[in-house]
This record gives sequence, structure tokens and C-alpha cells, in this order.
Amino acid sequence: MAVVPDESTVSLDLHGKGPHALGAVRRWLGVELADLSRDCVVDVIQVADELTSNAFEHAGGPSTIRVTHDHAASLVTVEVEDEHPAAPTLGRSRFGPGAHRGRGMVLINELSCSWGVRGPTADHHTKTVWARVSCVEEP
Repeated sequence: MAVVPDESTVSLDLHGKGPHALGAVRRWLGVELADLSRDCVVDVIQVADELTSNAFEHAGGPSTIRVTHDHAASLVTVEVEDEHPAAPTLGRSRFGPGAHRGRGMVLINELSCSWGVRGPTADHHTKTVWARVSCVEEP
């Protein structure tokens, strides 16, 4: 009988990639999370897509995306690292209140059970925006 680790982490290097890499990120996640329900995978891909898109739009592009699957807790954490010091804001679009875009963090807030930002620090000039998605199956 194979032992499944409590947690597994995979990462994808996005240094120097342009927004066209979003399709590759989606496909990569579909493969990496194939053991999860379709609903969970769709939510994780949507969150990852928004976090990665935000890094392209506001931070000159992401450097790395990491995905951690906590098997015991049925949680998937998506982390996107970039080199821009500004943290994302929830509920405010820089395009104005009537804009049809700029609401990515609102979507992330709705799809995830928690999200936040780590960094930058004096020793580490990148920041990491993360979101945690619950993959508990509803009865």
C-alpha cells in the first residue's frame, strides 16, 4: 500500500515568460491536480489565473508559481511570487467603479478560504501573493 504524503508542493518557473504563459499554467495545474475533483481544479485554476494575471498586469510578471496540496486538510494553496513591492487591494479597481475589469482580488476572495501577502523584506526583494482553496467535497 502506497503512503500518500500529508502535503505535496510543485512549482513552475515563470521568469521571463509573458502573459501567453497563462495557458501553460492552466494545463500544468490540470495535470498536477488531476487527483482532485473537477470543481476544485476549476476553482484552483481560476485563482491561479487571477494571481498570475495580476503579476503580469501590475508587477512586470511573476517569477514563480507554487502549488501546495495539503491532502489531510483538503486544501490547495497557490502562491505567486513577483518583484513588485505593492500589495494587491481588495474591492478597488484602479480603473474606476464602473470598470468591467480590475476585480481579480474580489474573485480570489470569493473562491478562496483565505489569502494574503508575504514580503518583500530587506533580505528578500520579492513578494508572494497566496490564496488557499478548500477542496472538501460537499455531500
